Amino acid sequence: MNKVIEKYVKYFKNPKTLIILGLAGILLIFLSSFSVSDKKTPNPETETELTAMDYKTQLEADIAEMVKDITGERSVSVIVTLESGVRYSYAETAEESLSEKNLDREISSDSEIKAGYITVKTADGGEEALLVTKMMPEIRGVAIVCEGGDIESVNEKIKNAVTAALNITSKRVYICGRKTK
Repeated sequence: MNKVIEKYVKYFKNPKTLIILGLAGILLIFLSSFSVSDKKTPNPETETELTAMDYKTQLEADIAEMVKDITGERSVSVIVTLESGVRYSYAETAEESLSEKNLDREISSDSEIKAGYITVKTADGGEEALLVTKMMPEIRGVAIVCEGGDIESVNEKIKNAVTAALNITSKRVYICGRKTK
């Protein structure tokens, strides 16, 4: 066992081997700086509509599934309307400067507030505002069309389930029955 270790120690003490290993390490470090990254910095302005639409679509699918479970029917239509798009909140700073002047028994004071956003450096060397929270849009209303929706007991069950799941008032939920052909 010691002979094997001594063989490798002699091999790595060779100056040519050390130079080759050093150059290989430098080459790997150099190549890693050229690695292509597909990561893009998110742009809140373009992401807002897509994210709000994804949120709306997911809500509609979840509500439709819940109504199908309550009614036992396969054919359910759900439309959710939202108040606005996704809202972003950024970290802010505020500096207040106060100055007082004393003129002939009269004291005058001025205050000035400078507000701004805290920025962070991005990987590409630019700067962007520090995102604190991302708030999903509020639900304006829900409309549901399903078989049995005009039966009062079924209507009440669906309305209670939707208002509890979405934390909205019953005035924001409309349910009606589907016409059968």
